[in-house]
Amino acid sequence: MKLGLIGFGEAARAIASGLRAAGVNDIVAYDAAPADRWRPQAEALGIACGRSIAEVAAECDVLFSLVTAQAAIAVASEAAPHLKEGALYADFNSCSPAVKREIGDIIHRAQPSARYAAVAVMSAVKPHGHRVPLVVDGDGASAFQERFAPYGCRIEVLEGEVGQAALLKMCRSLVLKGLEALFLESLAAAERMGLADRVLDSLDASFPDHRLRDLALYLVERNLEHATRRAHELGEAADTLRTLGMEPMVAEGGYRRLVQVAKVHESLSDRPRDARSWLQTLADAHGG
Repeated sequence: MKLGLIGFGEAARAIASGLRAAGVNDIVAYDAAPADRWRPQAEALGIACGRSIAEVAAECDVLFSLVTAQAAIAVASEAAPHLKEGALYADFNSCSPAVKREIGDIIHRAQPSARYAAVAVMSAVKPHGHRVPLVVDGDGASAFQERFAPYGCRIEVLEGEVGQAALLKMCRSLVLKGLEALFLESLAAAERMGLADRVLDSLDASFPDHRLRDLALYLVERNLEHATRRAHELGEAADTLRTLGMEPMVAEGGYRRLVQVAKVHESLSDRPRDARSWLQTLADAHGG
């Protein structure tokens, strides 16, 4: 089995590293970013570097798409015409159910013999690597499980139409990114008056069996690492609610907050060192 990775960011690196250690030896990667930003990391893991999406798709038995939600359809469209007979295309991106179905249609129209696995990543990848919990649907879900469970991947297959796993992921994101937006707004506002610790202490006192301080600062730290991506993911969650006929009032407000925070993040020349520094930066930028 030859495995191709389209996108070689943090998640792809963590998954590839784990699979390599577990015995998947033939891996090739491609990323649209400048070569000096990803090739040295791929080569350090013993992973070959492809020159294009088409090249990687044409030579691999299994293709993982690990890009952004915004790029997922374009990547599938570029890869699909070059897929091998019987190839397995696994989309790991945080997309709405409708986008997952569209990607499946793109794959099957271009290569009818290909199988499609719509993968929902159900936790942060970095601490788990290739063992991060995955929920998968699509006609390639069982094949995906059969190929990668022996290497230690934790895969749950959902039977039925494509989109169930994505809906599960989106509802999870709605809670976590919604809380993230809420904590960023509240704590950045409090930080302007030096009261963030008082707010966190008050929250912990209100929920004595749960350390909300830890959850709040964890989400702020995750936002510091991936501000733009997390804003997009909450936007996908809001779009998912719309497809269900629900007005995403809370999700849309959270999305706007995360977009505003992401703009501050993108304007910085030096990234804050930790969650508390990030809150101070947002307070100074009137992000609260």
